[in-house]
Amino acid sequence: MKKLFFPLALMLLTLIGCNHSTSNSNEVEVEPYTLIDSVFIESEFGDDYAYYTLNADLPVTDNDSLRNNILHWMLADDTEDHVTFFQNERDRFFAEDGDEPRSTLESNYTLSEQTDLYVTYISEGYIFTGGAHPMPWYYGISFSKLDGSTIGYDLFDDPEQLIGLISENIRTQYFEPNNTEEEEYLFEPDETFQLPTNEPWIEAGSVVFCYEPFEIAPYAAGMPLCKISIDDLKPYLSEKGKSLLLNSTFQQ
Repeated sequence: MKKLFFPLALMLLTLIGCNHSTSNSNEVEVEPYTLIDSVFIESEFGDDYAYYTLNADLPVTDNDSLRNNILHWMLADDTEDHVTFFQNERDRFFAEDGDEPRSTLESNYTLSEQTDLYVTYISEGYIFTGGAHPMPWYYGISFSKLDGSTIGYDLFDDPEQLIGLISENIRTQYFEPNNTEEEEYLFEPDETFQLPTNEPWIEAGSVVFCYEPFEIAPYAAGMPLCKISIDDLKPYLSEKGKSLLLNSTFQQ
């Protein structure tokens, strides 16, 4: 019997390894990519540098459709050569928008979280080309691991039914904790808002709804957002939303 122990143990380890590989075939790991550069610019307003910074969590996964769609979101349709793409974006910025001293473009693409059924990325950064203030952005995007497609308002049967819920949560989560007189910030303080231009994304058991600067409030209000729990959103979920949000298991 002792002679059989090693072959049986080896077989068991092999089976465990195969099962582990299959269960993680959709897992997304990241390959960090950074591009930092500056150009010295002389102008009638003074001499200084213009700056470009990019940080990207490039996807590494055996799921080709998922990988390609994440890359195409970061780069452009049918583009996978990230080095050439980001270098061209840097050159374009310095030649066009960033052709004045102290102009700055900073972009970050970060893998936020994933389950066995979806992965969420966050894009954030800002651009400054002169004037009173920079223009920031912050939004997320979720991808289905089933087919690589982006996830957004198609999580819901009728997204328009969410307007009242979003309006209420924006006030209670975003404005009230920091400002007791929201009428000073909201363009239409007594009205419900339209749906955010940005598609919603999935984050930590919730769906995030985020407005752009100037969409419902002035620049000083930032980018108003709220997180609504999946439990509160259950009555509004589409079949796609149910399959992705009610059946996911978070990966450690």
